[in-house]
Amino acid sequence: MKTVKRFFRKYFLTMVGIILLFLLLNLLLYLSLLAWAWKTSGGPEISVHEVWASVTVDEGGGLTEAEGLEKELEENDSWAMILDDTGAVVWEERLPEELPRWYTPTDVAKFSRWYLRDYPVFVLEHPAGLLVVGTAKNSFVKYCATYKESYVRIMLAGLAVAVAVNLIAVVLLSWWNMGRVEKAVTPILKGIETVASGRPVSLPEKGELSEIGRQLNRAGAFIAKKDSARADWISGVSHDVRTPLSVILGFAGQLEEDRSLPASAREQAAQIRRQGEKLRSLISDLNLASRLEYAMQPLRLEQVYPVELARQAVCEFLDGGLEERYELEFYAGPKSEPATLQGDEPLLKRALCNLIQNSIAHNPQGCRIAVSVTGEEAGIIITVADDGVGVSAEKLAELSADSPCLESTDEKLNLRHGLGVLLVRQIVEAHKGTMAMESALGKGFKTTLTFPAYAVLNFQKQIKS
Repeated sequence: MKTVKRFFRKYFLTMVGIILLFLLLNLLLYLSLLAWAWKTSGGPEISVHEVWASVTVDEGGGLTEAEGLEKELEENDSWAMILDDTGAVVWEERLPEELPRWYTPTDVAKFSRWYLRDYPVFVLEHPAGLLVVGTAKNSFVKYCATYKESYVRIMLAGLAVAVAVNLIAVVLLSWWNMGRVEKAVTPILKGIETVASGRPVSLPEKGELSEIGRQLNRAGAFIAKKDSARADWISGVSHDVRTPLSVILGFAGQLEEDRSLPASAREQAAQIRRQGEKLRSLISDLNLASRLEYAMQPLRLEQVYPVELARQAVCEFLDGGLEERYELEFYAGPKSEPATLQGDEPLLKRALCNLIQNSIAHNPQGCRIAVSVTGEEAGIIITVADDGVGVSAEKLAELSADSPCLESTDEKLNLRHGLGVLLVRQIVEAHKGTMAMESALGKGFKTTLTFPAYAVLNFQKQIKS
């Protein structure tokens, strides 16, 4: 469920980020447009101030224009004139013939704000009168608007409020839409998680995603049916084989102990018994692995002392007639004796025995096997390592996979790494632990079982006391 919430939270934040990015891009576009418009327009190429500075009044009251002013006005398709206080033109340069040479105060007031007979003009007070600079028709658009200050303030405030309301509306609508999407998608995502965990799923087959829900229900039912059939088949085969196998082992044992038979016959009977026991152990492991996989094996939790558990497993091998070519060592870390965890002792012991048996079975030439138990802040760590032949990197990758590929047994029916590793991993994971393996050809094989920190709480309390 946390994954689903994290997905929709990220979806919503991404949507808000897209909105903000959209607004930022629009703002940058607007500012760029303003800058471009300002750069390519504005006042005339020859400004009023430049013309003002180019026309001077001499001591006699005459007007003198700077050299090059006429050429500059011509290049910019502009003209200029100066009106005295009576409205008469006292100086002109490139003034169109159609324009009058005298203006009333009303005419001056009009063209100062707007146009002079369709000519855009710009005015500036001059010592000799009123300087008027005009440009070609249709070269500029002049607007002049007057508003009350309160009206402008209200308009600006209203614009800000409108933008804020739009942003809030977009965010709320996005949130509402995300809620609809979440409502439709959450059951689908939860259903996928349920199917992935191997449990049956039942989703409502309605709404916009009803087809997906229907397909997930079918997939979940098919997987559950398939898994149930496989578990039933394994359980059935295990049950059906157990009876004839017991008969074979019984008669083989009797023949092995019958002193009237030749020694070779008794040895053959002993071989049948040993291989039958391996077969029984293999079937038992397969059945247990299946039950653990489908959570059909309930854990009988109790307080377990890992050091004592490992010591018992080692002793069983040593007391069971371990061949001399194998050396089995045991090590308990400092202050690890009081460490305890909540677990199923028979299952944990079986996991340890499987690891030791794997080291024996895959090193027929002999090896040294070291079993150790240590208690650390990270948890309880149990390792089983040997200095035998090891495995290749490719084989180690197969064994380390979540679902290791099981090998076929060889002609001698030796226990295989695949099933043993699978069973150990399932037992460890059932106790909320982890398993890690290290190996290389010619450098042995090491398996590390780590049980979580909460399992060491009792250990830490006892150490402090």
